[in-house]
Amino acid sequence: MTERYDAVVVGARCAGATLATLLARAGQRVLLVDRDEFPSDTVSTHVMFPDTLQRLDELGALAALRAEHELRMVKFGWRVLGHDVAGGFTPIGGFDRATCVRRITLDAALVDLATAAGAEFRRAGVSELIGDDPVRGVVLDTGERIESTWVFGADGRVSTVARRLGVPATDERRGEMAFLLAYWRGLPPSDWCHIDVHEQSALMSVPCEDGIHLLSVTGTPEITRGSAAQREERYLAALHQFPAVLNARLLDGAERISPIVVVPETMLRGHYRQAAGPGWALLGDAGHFKHPVTAQGIGDAIEQAWYIGTTLAAGGDLDGYQDWRDQRAAEYYEWSYGLAIFARGRAAATFSGLASDPVAGQEFLDTFTKQVRPSRVTTRERVARWTAAWSYDDGRRQVLALDLDEERLARQVPACPEWTVRDLIAHLAGIAEDSLRGSYFAEALDAWRDPALAEQRETWTAGQVSTRVDRPIESVLREFDEYGGRLVTAMRRGELPDGPPWLLSAPVGDLAVHLADLREALGLEPDERSPITHFGFAAYRDWLHARIAEHGLPALRLSDGHKDWVLGPGEPGTTLTAGRTELFRAITGRRSAAAIRAYEWSGDPSPYLPVIAPYALPADQVAAR
Repeated sequence: MTERYDAVVVGARCAGATLATLLARAGQRVLLVDRDEFPSDTVSTHVMFPDTLQRLDELGALAALRAEHELRMVKFGWRVLGHDVAGGFTPIGGFDRATCVRRITLDAALVDLATAAGAEFRRAGVSELIGDDPVRGVVLDTGERIESTWVFGADGRVSTVARRLGVPATDERRGEMAFLLAYWRGLPPSDWCHIDVHEQSALMSVPCEDGIHLLSVTGTPEITRGSAAQREERYLAALHQFPAVLNARLLDGAERISPIVVVPETMLRGHYRQAAGPGWALLGDAGHFKHPVTAQGIGDAIEQAWYIGTTLAAGGDLDGYQDWRDQRAAEYYEWSYGLAIFARGRAAATFSGLASDPVAGQEFLDTFTKQVRPSRVTTRERVARWTAAWSYDDGRRQVLALDLDEERLARQVPACPEWTVRDLIAHLAGIAEDSLRGSYFAEALDAWRDPALAEQRETWTAGQVSTRVDRPIESVLREFDEYGGRLVTAMRRGELPDGPPWLLSAPVGDLAVHLADLREALGLEPDERSPITHFGFAAYRDWLHARIAEHGLPALRLSDGHKDWVLGPGEPGTTLTAGRTELFRAITGRRSAAAIRAYEWSGDPSPYLPVIAPYALPADQVAAR
């Protein structure tokens, strides 16, 4: 016997049940099918943001959940390498917080709502589709033949409907993370969803409904491998690694009420699929799966159901559904996989900036509700400021950590032979003060080509030293710390004094060069990989690029034996090969012409020696390390 419906919705969780409710309320005859019975759980990140809460409120689902359960509305905190971006959201529909509901609770409530609206629910799977152009129905695994105007695949990332349609996955992505999660009872009530990200691990701690807590730990793919006992040991050990957001002693008084849910990295690979065709459409993870680290899955599923349900209820078609879906997902797909990479240096730069800039920090939170696109948060200008600030802060901390007794303070700095170590630190304090006050030497970028300007620059820097000559070193270091810290904050917030664009990088590049000078004077090994050195080397490469172009020289390739940089326009005619430290010291005027000639050159170095550094080269080589 063949039954006839207006729509068959395959998959009865948040996407499918929401769609079934909307279609049934519009007077359509709807069959909702799922292999699972309800209530039942499924892998999920659980968190729902204000945009989704508005939809659930309009649907009536939020009232139904509140009638049966205690929900906690939570603020959102994302902590990366110690930098917190935390707070509420710009309100949507009166909601400025998120909530977290287990799927065993949420999906059951949505199925109940669908059946109350008149949709018919059956526990069954789909073995075949009827027709293909258009699709005209399904054959259930019970053998029942169901004809329908529409077949909707809301059956998850390994969708049976998509497989039966032969719709391939495209634009596939993967991250670095795997998850272990479990539910707990007995932890103190909380008004926060906390995410704490370390270099190779992360924790999400968030209250769910009815006093239950979700604790999810993230690690490299190995975290989910091995025996159940090994995974449990890793999970419990990981919970003790995040004291900033979870007091592990509280676990002693709490009870884990679920097995550990294992989510390997292979379950988290993203894709797009064609969204719709004659008689069919895919929604939720069936049509587009993004990394769950940004917790967009539930919201996207419900929003897609809303688009399809309201469009068909109004007598429209789905010709524009794919464009709408893809435009809405643009940037957020890439963003989810960008955040699914473990935190490294650039992440520290970005999140230290977000944590210090209230406007940018709020915009970051609002990306989770799709009120702000990620590109609006991480603009080129902001990233440049945040990277400069992070690098300067790294250099400042290195200077303050130096072991400086009177003998070391009195040492001559070989790269700056007129200065002692004490004098050079006084200069750094002066640079920080002048940068903060807008008194940085305005012609600094042009001094390399004009001897008179170079002399004025030397007078400026000498004044920074002379005004501090009688101060105790402790006072000078405190001044450097204070002004340097304020400069970092101003960079992060975009509150630097007005000036030329290069003013942002000038004090950072200066600190990079002089920190290398200090290390050389104190007999310390160079630090090629630190953020300040990386920034300084890049800044001075850019400056050399400009000088080569201005003089009309052929491009020059710099190579440290592992990585190459081409400076100047066009194809490089000559290559200079040396260690990275030596390259940095050469292009900052710390090596003599003879020393630079002695490096490995593929051609004649002579045309480049007049522009290789923005300062006069020393007459004799500074001892190379």
